[in-house]
Amino acid sequence: MIFLKFPRPLLYGQHLRRRQQIHRLINMSSSVVAAAATDPLPAKYTREPNVLRKKLASVVPGTVNLQVLGNGANGSPSSVYLFTDQSRYLFNCGEGTQRLAHEHRTRLSRLEHIFVTRNTWSTVGGLPGLALTIQDAGVRQVGLHGPAHLSTMLQSMRRFVVLKNLQMQTEDCTEGKTFEDSILKVEAVPVRKEKDGAEQVVMSYICQMKPRPGALNLVKCVEQGLKPGPLMGQLKNGQDVTLPDGRVVRSADVTEPAETALSFVFVDLPDRDFLPSLKEQANIFKDLGKTKLGVVALVIHFTPHEVSSLPEYQTFLTDNFSQDTQNIYLNSPQNGFSGYAAAHRIQHQLNQLNPQIFPLLQEQVPCPLSQNLKKTKLEENDQETKLEEGVTENGAGDEAGVVSMTSFHLRPRKCLDRSLEVKLTPEEYIKETHAVPGFTELLDQLKSESKNVSTPTNTYPRLIFLGTGSCIPNKTRNVSSILIQTSVKGFILLDCGEGTYGQIIRFFGQPKAQEVLEQLQAIYVSHLHADHHMGLIGLLRERKQLFPESPPLILLAPRQIEPWLQFYHSQIEDIADSYTLVANGDLLQQPLSDERLEPLGITSISTCLVRHCPNAFGISLTLEAKHENEPIKVTYSGDTMPCLDLIELGRDSTILIHEATMEDDLEEEARIKTHSTISQAIQQGRDMQAKHTILTHFSQRYAKCPRLPSVDDMKHVAIAFDNMQVTLEDLQDYNKLYPALMAMYAEYTEELEQRAVKRELKQERKRKLAET
Repeated sequence: MIFLKFPRPLLYGQHLRRRQQIHRLINMSSSVVAAAATDPLPAKYTREPNVLRKKLASVVPGTVNLQVLGNGANGSPSSVYLFTDQSRYLFNCGEGTQRLAHEHRTRLSRLEHIFVTRNTWSTVGGLPGLALTIQDAGVRQVGLHGPAHLSTMLQSMRRFVVLKNLQMQTEDCTEGKTFEDSILKVEAVPVRKEKDGAEQVVMSYICQMKPRPGALNLVKCVEQGLKPGPLMGQLKNGQDVTLPDGRVVRSADVTEPAETALSFVFVDLPDRDFLPSLKEQANIFKDLGKTKLGVVALVIHFTPHEVSSLPEYQTFLTDNFSQDTQNIYLNSPQNGFSGYAAAHRIQHQLNQLNPQIFPLLQEQVPCPLSQNLKKTKLEENDQETKLEEGVTENGAGDEAGVVSMTSFHLRPRKCLDRSLEVKLTPEEYIKETHAVPGFTELLDQLKSESKNVSTPTNTYPRLIFLGTGSCIPNKTRNVSSILIQTSVKGFILLDCGEGTYGQIIRFFGQPKAQEVLEQLQAIYVSHLHADHHMGLIGLLRERKQLFPESPPLILLAPRQIEPWLQFYHSQIEDIADSYTLVANGDLLQQPLSDERLEPLGITSISTCLVRHCPNAFGISLTLEAKHENEPIKVTYSGDTMPCLDLIELGRDSTILIHEATMEDDLEEEARIKTHSTISQAIQQGRDMQAKHTILTHFSQRYAKCPRLPSVDDMKHVAIAFDNMQVTLEDLQDYNKLYPALMAMYAEYTEELEQRAVKRELKQERKRKLAET
């Protein structure tokens, strides 16, 4: 039966063709591998627009949406994503933009142009991380438009942001240049002020959508004697045609009226001194709704609230835009939620295990979250949907809140869409965990075994993990940063990855976060990889603005960071008097021990070189606080492979904080990338006889919980999560959390196990092939 249904010659032919295909693939793979030895990604295999995309490049898109990616709340960036059928555009890129994009599945791999209103850190602080991310996603070219010095800034970052395959083409818009493609026309409007004899320039942008031609009226086509064919396509595209009999048929005679041209405007005035310059250009905006660009649908305000709420600012809007123009205010105090929903989700779940170690985040979140927001769906009728809440009509004055992922549809129908807005549902987060078999029983057992006495608030040191992931942020793990409270009014940061200040705000809440910033005495940077220091400038400038009279911070960092900080100070903003640099290398021979450390309750700071990259350091802090009649010693590895010098530096540590980037099965990958596995990190703690070891800096493949060795190996070992705080007393019993913790994430850890099995099978097949 089988041979009758599938003739043997056909099977043999299929088999032969399959073998030929395999050989071709092997040969192609070999050529790619050979080329990769000299070129990380040969030009032949870089991403090129496919045929369909090239074809669509000249087509006016049918869908155009503006999406609030970051609303400026609680340390989140202010950024807006414009996406169409074909292209993507980003307006402003502050710290945390790539994390929000990752969380809300905004496809940065399609990004083609970035427009920034200023060249200060609040609008470009996310560029380094975003550039590395989109380079890994295969993007090869991005346009960067904005004020002067953007190209110089990118050049100054080259030490720690290595762009091998991505070209960022900068365009200085200071003189009011215009960008145009088949989808959009963006006119830059420079707004200026004089300060200390120097001119400062920020950008506003007028964006005009290319109008879609009217639909073809088939009845009129028949009346003109037209037949189906290419002539109809030409008429639809707005071209007049000549019929075989010599008659000329005009496109306007057989098509419906074209779409009214819509435009939208981005405005950013950092302070009121820019208002006169904006008023001088009032005619540009006043003419928008008349003859130049058609209907002005929307104005998006990056302007800070203290400026946008000024009467003269509101008067400018009323005088120059129609009553039908809608306003979205970013940075408004009504924008109460940052948009990082996944961080709240995991924190609510972990909080069940120990509310003291995993406190709920304190950022201001309206309750209910959407009280100021009207959920508006696309209407089926022709009447345009009004934005009655959430954004304001021109001249309304009161700024209602917007949320991350609030969308404004410009095409096919102008309206507000709340369907994707971020919401918090704590009850659902907790319900998820109790649906896991066995978790409720293990949680009850944990609570019965836990001590009822909470740790006193004046117990030091208190370690607060702000970022526990490696390389790039994901939904639940930000990049490296650890805040240590060493005394009543003393804080030190160990590493300061992108978004660190935002993490502080969300953990403590705005008032307490400002206290912490004022009491922050020192920042330590272990090495100059971007994920360990890209939050530094944002934090320095925020502290300087809030507390201009505070003494400078002690910045312990590789000396090679100096050119970058000096460039930013000289070309962008004054930050030089906000820190005093102490080079890590200077402490190799002589530990730091002087009166500057007294407010911190630290008696000495020592360093050593570690095995990661050039100028990578580990650090050891000796505190005045006592534990078992001995000074408390905290050692931090930074990024490193197992390192004998670190063992000597951290000998007899009370607490070792060690990177554990890879699971044990990936020891070879860890060696190639000069990182440690989990078991290697634990062994480092044993070798230096540390009383407690805390593992951090996990690969982002372990978004929730890494693959851990046996429970016996974890007796004096804790794994760090973002927004976790621990004292020595908490670490004594941390291992009791593991049964409930592993049950909570049983499905996730099972998935990790399955990946490990597949990886092992793949390696086994490779070994067998090598043997044969």
